[in-house]
Amino acid sequence: MKICLGSDVADVVAADVERIAPGAEILRLGPDGGFDGDPAGVEIFLFSVGLSVARETLIAAGKMMGDPALRWVQGPGAGVDHPIWSQLLERGVRVSSAAGIHAEPIAQYIFTYVLHWEREVARHLAQQASRTWDVIASDDLTRKTLGIVGLGGIGSAAARVAKAFGMRVIATRRSAASDANVDLLVPPDRLHELLGEAHYVVLCLPLTSETRHRIGASELAAMREDAVLINVARGGVVDEPALIRVLEERRIRGATLDVVSQEPLPADSPLWTLPNCVLTPHDAGYSPRADERLAVLFLENLERFVRGDGLRNEVTDASL
Repeated sequence: MKICLGSDVADVVAADVERIAPGAEILRLGPDGGFDGDPAGVEIFLFSVGLSVARETLIAAGKMMGDPALRWVQGPGAGVDHPIWSQLLERGVRVSSAAGIHAEPIAQYIFTYVLHWEREVARHLAQQASRTWDVIASDDLTRKTLGIVGLGGIGSAAARVAKAFGMRVIATRRSAASDANVDLLVPPDRLHELLGEAHYVVLCLPLTSETRHRIGASELAAMREDAVLINVARGGVVDEPALIRVLEERRIRGATLDVVSQEPLPADSPLWTLPNCVLTPHDAGYSPRADERLAVLFLENLERFVRGDGLRNEVTDASL
């Protein structure tokens, strides 16, 4: 068995890989896109978080994932909307996502920006820059409503934090679930109900053919005028031109976007300069503990793979 590991996580898992798969040949893919051996014939590939950042590693990984010997790829993120995942599944390659490992840092990101808006951080910084000493009467999260569109691992983590601030939490989810931190769980066809009540709307749903532009003109019109939209899902779940119009016309309070429809965001996009829009470069999930969390998931899945069992977070359909 030949296994390729991203060098950023290889040191964390190498000893356990040898224990789980004795005799396996271990290959490393480095940050410069170079391998420490011959990548031909790799059967298992741990596509670590660090590899998904640099162009050189993406090119090298893409070439290796075209090898007919490949049998399983452990992905670095929760999303599987990139065409490569569908291509792998069509070839019979097993794919597992990293859903869940980014939940804690993304929940922290969400509340960084909930508090940014609630406690008027931008206005305070502007006053500091202008040497102005005026009291700003910021608001309070207690009894305000957080609306989570897509209650998965990230949404559940955000709900837990919201409860610590005394917020009411409502969420949408396709299937029934029990979460002590969610006050009201509704099916997706009641999305407008959530949008009409939430002071903060957090998008956590995957990008699929069903969820593309799930937040369009009618959904944005259903939001409260004092509401903030926070997108940590994918840019494609929002009708971006419709969102731009709503922000320009100040029909909602604002938006924080970690994802946009085209990344990097084109220089001529109005989103760059809208005063009621905060942009971050799709980095909400990054954490120095990402390798540790991915390692735990990969090793559990490697044991399952060796036994011939189903994989945790195994993807069966990556179609958009």
